[in-house]
Amino acid sequence: MTSIKKKDILNCIDYCKQNKLFDKLNKVYSNVPSGDCAGCGNCCMESVGINLIEFINIFEYLNENKELRKKSLSKVIDYYFLEFTKKSACPFKDEDNRCLIYEVRPLNCRLFGHWKKEDYNKNLSNVTQRNIDYNKIVKSKYGFDISNEVVNYKIKYCEDFIPQNDYLSKSDRLGFADELMTLDSNIYSKGIIDIEFKDRGIVEYFIDYFFNEDVSYSIKIRVTKDEDVREIAINRLKKILL
Repeated sequence: MTSIKKKDILNCIDYCKQNKLFDKLNKVYSNVPSGDCAGCGNCCMESVGINLIEFINIFEYLNENKELRKKSLSKVIDYYFLEFTKKSACPFKDEDNRCLIYEVRPLNCRLFGHWKKEDYNKNLSNVTQRNIDYNKIVKSKYGFDISNEVVNYKIKYCEDFIPQNDYLSKSDRLGFADELMTLDSNIYSKGIIDIEFKDRGIVEYFIDYFFNEDVSYSIKIRVTKDEDVREIAINRLKKILL
């Protein structure tokens, strides 16, 4: 059984439409200041954290475009199961550095570039340290090292992005996040979806839709340790799931 059931997602979509939660989500997005982005795509290199309401919104968007759904979710599978062996770009970035889901891109993507440099670099240091600590856990438990490229990869502060007004303070950024948490709470409180509340990246949400969490992680460990079965296993999963 998968960690996130399709029928629950579809019920959430219906609920969000009936109660205009997608409209409220778009209102939050519209209040994020704009800025001048060079479009280099250097920032699109991770599974950004998203909220439940954002996952439901993206799921619905992909459901309306079957070709885009298959293409992007194939890359989601690659990203997740190869994550310990190589650093990949966000699976929703195309070959021309364009976002495949730009219209429904998550809040964290919209806020990138609006951070003050000091805040950003402090957070980046924390992320790197967490990667190093997690690698030690994996090494101790499973006997292999996560690729050094992955552990130490840094999305550098963007010097080229020019915000419309000024850079956002931490409290301003958290204010947007709090609004999305309120929308999430509206869904959770109705008991429409039966999932554990925890931080998930966009990739992890879709993997939990495909698999039970323990199963997906076990497969990930297996294909990381055994290069001989890696490509065969991942291609077989795509045939079954997509």
